[in-house]
Amino acid sequence: MATLDKARSAKAALRKKVTGLDGVIGVGVAPEFTTSLEHPRREYPTRKHAKPGTSGGSPVEVLAEEDLVEQVAGPGGSWVLQVNVTDARLVDRIPEEIDDVAVRVRVVGAVRAG
Repeated sequence: MATLDKARSAKAALRKKVTGLDGVIGVGVAPEFTTSLEHPRREYPTRKHAKPGTSGGSPVEVLAEEDLVEQVAGPGGSWVLQVNVTDARLVDRIPEEIDDVAVRVRVVGAVRAG
């Protein structure tokens, strides 16, 4: 279980480890959500003050307007490092943990302009 500050400190060490790996497109800090799929989803209320052209109830909007970063983590406030890669073959080349902080790898594909 890592605090936000500990995860932020470990992020620099992880960046050094993945430097030079072609296909790593992002390294960041993310909340460690530990709730199961059976757990009830958080309801996102619609807002009267939503900007025109927005749904008024999207999770992104709620997070951006109401939640502090420190409140986003799951139970216990645990944080992980997240590495986004374009190729699944890179998963085995990225450490599972660094400085006692878990590392999550997401294969997101290549980033292209729409």
